[in-house]
Amino acid sequence: MGELARAVTELEDEVKDVRMLRQIVERLDTEIAARMDEIETIGGAVLELHGDLDNQIAEYDYAAVEQSVASLRGMVDVEEVLPAIDAVLLLTALRDDEPVPDFTLPLSAFEKSDAGEHPRLTQEDLDRDFKADLARADQRWEEIWDDDTWADSDERDSHRAEHRAEAEREAIKDRARRAAAHVEELVDHIGDTLWPDLVEAVEAGDRKRAVRALAEACAAARETEPAYKLYEVNLSAQYESSPMSLGAMGEHLSDFESWLRSPKAE
Repeated sequence: MGELARAVTELEDEVKDVRMLRQIVERLDTEIAARMDEIETIGGAVLELHGDLDNQIAEYDYAAVEQSVASLRGMVDVEEVLPAIDAVLLLTALRDDEPVPDFTLPLSAFEKSDAGEHPRLTQEDLDRDFKADLARADQRWEEIWDDDTWADSDERDSHRAEHRAEAEREAIKDRARRAAAHVEELVDHIGDTLWPDLVEAVEAGDRKRAVRALAEACAAARETEPAYKLYEVNLSAQYESSPMSLGAMGEHLSDFESWLRSPKAE
């Protein structure tokens, strides 16, 4: 009976050990899943933000656009995301009894504004295309209207000036549209390209690739600040050229501007 009792006690201890190990593994799995959910949720939030931006830009709500891109920069925060990545990789290594990854990393990798191949646009790019649009408009006028049928040269010049003015207004609107599209392209690049790559790298245990994707996402997020300024400048030019082209926002701004300029009662 003594030997049997000892054997039973040893089996009970082994069962307890197995249960404890199972509980530890379950806790690790729960923690890993929670950290992965944090990382994946950011990607979903970025994609949702793009939908908001699309509506805000369509309504010329420049203040909301500015808030949206600022919130994006807050989402793609290395101080928040990198610890979650490293927690997943460390806990996974412990759970699977694999070597712990090398967590050393020069922080300068996240300070490079030129990391990755994110979309880029400058005012020079926009102005070059603006001039090209006007040149094409002039050429179209000459091809269609510049013939010998004009009886009055003043009428001809007036018609050409009107055509040029309309072409310029359209080119100004197109320049603002391109600047707005650039903001959306940066958000798309993070949400559709970089973040899925980051998630896939973490799931594969590839820290180097995950960090590279995060650094590129941070660089693209930083680029949204000058991109917004570019959008703001060119939207302002559109408002000055044609206030009502901004729809309800243009009407609101025009009314506010008129109120500011109106004589105030003593």
